[in-house]
Amino acid sequence: MSKRNPKNERIKRQYREFLKHADGKAETTIRQVEKAIQRYEVFTSSADFATFDQRRARAFKSHLVERGLSKATMLSSATALKRFFGWLAHQPGYKSRIAFTDIEYLNLADKDVRAAKAPTERAYPTIEQVEHAISRMPVRTDIERRDQALIAFTAITGVRDGALISLRVKHVDLVRLRVLQNPKEVATKASKRIDTFFFPVSDICEQIVLEWLRHLREALLFSDDDPLFPKTLMGQDANDCFIANGVCREFWASAARVREVFNTAFRNVDLPPFTPHCFRHMLAHLAYSHCSGPESVKAWSQNLGHESPLITFTSYGTIATDRQGELVRSARPKAPDADIIAQIRSLVVH
Repeated sequence: MSKRNPKNERIKRQYREFLKHADGKAETTIRQVEKAIQRYEVFTSSADFATFDQRRARAFKSHLVERGLSKATMLSSATALKRFFGWLAHQPGYKSRIAFTDIEYLNLADKDVRAAKAPTERAYPTIEQVEHAISRMPVRTDIERRDQALIAFTAITGVRDGALISLRVKHVDLVRLRVLQNPKEVATKASKRIDTFFFPVSDICEQIVLEWLRHLREALLFSDDDPLFPKTLMGQDANDCFIANGVCREFWASAARVREVFNTAFRNVDLPPFTPHCFRHMLAHLAYSHCSGPESVKAWSQNLGHESPLITFTSYGTIATDRQGELVRSARPKAPDADIIAQIRSLVVH
């Protein structure tokens, strides 16, 4: 990007404060907004935001297309910029310069919006693949046992990796087989409280998790407030080289190490490097075979931390095209139930 524009930098800092303190946006969301604004500045060579008009709006959209960005990225960038310029149009020094009608020129075509929002088929493991991967993981050391338990725990809870690294031992209720994701202590999405009971999808994974908790309590003497999945303890060998030397009572600083564990476990059994988030898609699809009615569906969705089953089945549970074809082709009209026919006839008679 060209040399920074001091005026732009000052107003961007003000907008960041607005997003954080007035709009209540999370840090990750703010970073995405800043990335969208940066794309616009790269396009304009850091021109004063006050020079924005409909001509630049149209040209910027063409610029996004030329860069080969996905429709979803284009939509998120355009939406973030619309909100930014909408806020900017109320600020001193910009009110008379930015027209609200010009901001509307950042809208994408309807067909592009539909394409951006269209669900995509995401790869996710089967529960059998998960069990196969963890059965091949070594469990000789505390580190190896932790890594195996980490994957098994994710398989039966669907907890996001950001929350995984902030869970404490006390957050797992062994009596009710429940994980209490308390936003006061756990980094949940949107700071929601989520009560997650172990999904009944794998006895193998459940047993590994229970044994890990027992090991933490009885062998490592971990207390309630210690991390459920502790950080690796680093030491030095005889040559003063750093080596892994068990686990310590500290939390991981980021989820990067968690994703490495998943990547390695699946690659070691010649499977795709499934991420922790893929497990949420797996659990959403397992609902089709495990849920028996509307109440059951709602409970399954709520267990994943979703406020509505629509989120579970539109964002996570989209049926793969091949499976869709199988279900449609196997559908056959059913013979009317005799009791229902009798009820209909009685209504007609009366």
